[in-house]
Amino acid sequence: MSALEEWKQRVADCRNARQRPDEEMWQRLARWYDEWVAHNDYVDVILARILPYLGRSTRVLEIGPGSGAFTIPLASRVRELVTIEPSLAMREVLESNLAQAGLSNVRIIPERAEEGLESLGGPFDLALAAHSLYNISSIDDVLQSLVALARRTVVLMGIGEQSTWYRALHRRFKREDRIPSPHLGHLYPLLLDLGVCADVEVIWVSSNYVYETEEDLLDWWSYHLHLDGDRRTTLRSALLALAERRGDGIGIYDRRRVALVTIDANRNLSDQNGGCATALSEALTSDLDDVLDLSG
Repeated sequence: MSALEEWKQRVADCRNARQRPDEEMWQRLARWYDEWVAHNDYVDVILARILPYLGRSTRVLEIGPGSGAFTIPLASRVRELVTIEPSLAMREVLESNLAQAGLSNVRIIPERAEEGLESLGGPFDLALAAHSLYNISSIDDVLQSLVALARRTVVLMGIGEQSTWYRALHRRFKREDRIPSPHLGHLYPLLLDLGVCADVEVIWVSSNYVYETEEDLLDWWSYHLHLDGDRRTTLRSALLALAERRGDGIGIYDRRRVALVTIDANRNLSDQNGGCATALSEALTSDLDDVLDLSG
């Protein structure tokens, strides 16, 4: 099976396992996502790495901005930011957040990336896709479009690891392993097949699920695991064994590794006939194969 076929199969498997329409899921996530960002550090960690690419004359393309975790800090630093966001619920929250921030240099295209990129005019100085490529089946077309449109493309995604507590919780209440979304172990071989050179940095970030009350904690995970009735009581006990009370909230606090994949269009033009060299910077491993082997 080719890298593209493996990616498409994983997307199909994840869609089949979700049990709910995409828009229903995004409606629930839209407001919660701002809370997630407030209790985690990954936006600040990633921004520190991409801000050197930006300036007041910079033009940025963002795929899947969600509620604007990256959009707002980026838009305040650049000339223009174009976003492609298919979810109505996410767009409504994004528009509200942009209005509150007083930003008017953001254009929102209400389409899926596969369609929105077709009529988009470049060039862009930076294209950003932060945890937003997982549900795209025609990923080859999207990646090639991004490389053609932007001088530099940055993709943030998981590396296939699942937290021990999350894996155990899913097994206990779903009686099966959760299928991880497409991750670095799928993306990197695909980039090689496409002849696209990329640098990879694997970074530790927080992964905290924080709620105002115990009932909010229970409601979230009951919905996520599709549980009701008597099983909520058992779930409550399992969650309280994992959760900590900090300040006025209660949460499950953890850390995880994510991959920052950077594609330089100029480098790809110059390396077309010379092969792709890969750089990996990560505290615990200097071997890219070790990360790519985490392909659950």
